[in-house]
Amino acid sequence: MKKYMAYMRCGFLEGCAYRSNFITGMLANFIQAAVIYYVWRSIFRYQGVVNGYTWEIMRKYVFVAFLCNCSFSFGFEMNTAKRIIKGDIILDLLKPVPYRGMLFFRMLGTAGMEFGVTLILVGCLYLSVNGAAGIRLERVLLFLVSLFLGMGIKFGIQYLFSLLCFYTDNSYGVTKAREVLTNFFSGAILPLVMFPGGLRRVVEVLPFQGIVFTPCSIFIGTFSMEESLRGIAVQAVWIGILWVCGALFWKKASGVISLYGG
Repeated sequence: MKKYMAYMRCGFLEGCAYRSNFITGMLANFIQAAVIYYVWRSIFRYQGVVNGYTWEIMRKYVFVAFLCNCSFSFGFEMNTAKRIIKGDIILDLLKPVPYRGMLFFRMLGTAGMEFGVTLILVGCLYLSVNGAAGIRLERVLLFLVSLFLGMGIKFGIQYLFSLLCFYTDNSYGVTKAREVLTNFFSGAILPLVMFPGGLRRVVEVLPFQGIVFTPCSIFIGTFSMEESLRGIAVQAVWIGILWVCGALFWKKASGVISLYGG
């Protein structure tokens, strides 16, 4: 475990050293959240309720979705692709720790820095706009559990997409495809209850909703306590599924390394 703690520390220090990447990503997400905020404010001027959401609920959702989207902005696909193309991935495989474990704890260290900064900034902004009314301790605790489970789901999805870089040199396309899918199907752009029936049924069987929509719904109270616990259970199941899929895909990808003489 000491080896993993060392990687976590390296990830934290790396996040602090290259904080410009995090700041740039946060600004991009902030612009997106600001646009969404004012679009919904314009809509609710003419309509009191949209699919069960009032302006008060939607306003909270936008802020919490921004927090979820910024807290864990793992962006290791591009770095993984560069190491694969240059052949440096072999150096990672020679280390006495599993590659995925090394990657996870390194990203966990980076996420610690990102989450602390984001929680303070977004928390202050949320309280200044929405106030503390309606915030309940039990929901905050469930939200934090769901948020960190969402981190596990996001890592699992990004890990699978990063392995695609073994089969293509176009890491930029892989990264952008993952970003589009994650933002759209996770609820980062709009709540999934706004999706039409057919598309909503498709989204419900995908893991993406566990990244943003589930923790947001728990915090703002659109999920009952029973639904919150069920949503957390579904998140845990998806982490297990993604972990198994990642292990199977890694075996396939390691065969590609052997083909190239790795």
